[in-house]
Amino acid sequence: MNAIPTLEQMTQLYLEDLALSSEQLDIDFLRDLQSKHIARYSFNSLAVVLNQELPLDLPTLFNKIVEKHRGGYCFEHNKLVLNILSELGFNVRLLLAKVIYNREVDVARTHRVTLLDFHGEQYIVDAGFGHFGARFPVKVEPGLEQDQGDGVYRIINNSQGDYCYQVFKDNEFFTLYTFNLHQYSEAECLPAHFYSHRHPEAAFVNNLVICRKYFNDIHSLRNGEFHQVKNGDTVITKITNPKHLHQVMTEVFELDVDIAVSEFLFSKFIEDKTN
Repeated sequence: MNAIPTLEQMTQLYLEDLALSSEQLDIDFLRDLQSKHIARYSFNSLAVVLNQELPLDLPTLFNKIVEKHRGGYCFEHNKLVLNILSELGFNVRLLLAKVIYNREVDVARTHRVTLLDFHGEQYIVDAGFGHFGARFPVKVEPGLEQDQGDGVYRIINNSQGDYCYQVFKDNEFFTLYTFNLHQYSEAECLPAHFYSHRHPEAAFVNNLVICRKYFNDIHSLRNGEFHQVKNGDTVITKITNPKHLHQVMTEVFELDVDIAVSEFLFSKFIEDKTN
């Protein structure tokens, strides 16, 4: 039986896997970490739709995301990143957000992000949002438009006093989620995590979602559609059969899945929704 790695060992292996140097721990390092993380480790609902257990202890997260490259969703990615950053000496804490997608709705806090304080300035570090998430940390300075080269983000305050995390899309700013700066604990993540991967009406339970983001190049699968967004242009390819799905999952997203798994997922999330 292999020994469980310490957080120090996990951090070193994580940095090596992303080809990151910890010699200069500055904003450029943080930008490299988030952008390399979301390019290498896919955001996905695979374990959810396969009804697998999703424990949130660090050794399991490290093994799943870094060693096995199986990816995950926000409660997995962002917990791992928070602990890596903390081990490196950054001042970080978790926040819980409400994903609203530009709607006036009252929803639960089902999204986990990291608040980082660096030399008195605050940033949202989010390596677990998927298609519309930022490649770099977003500074918490209301109204400041932050051009990341392949996307523009900003944070503003709404009338309720919450912060809105926004992306510029379709010629306007679009609120992805709202958050506040209250103190949250790991225990408070558990109900939202349980809902997100177990409740029969949860989005991740009912949709096969996989995403990897590179500079000016997003690879995103949602059920029967594979989107490639490059330099602002979107090409949508319909998934036509289980073999096609398997090819996308193994070659584009580099997920180690058996053909039988792809056949099951095609039947449940693509074939059944088109018949």
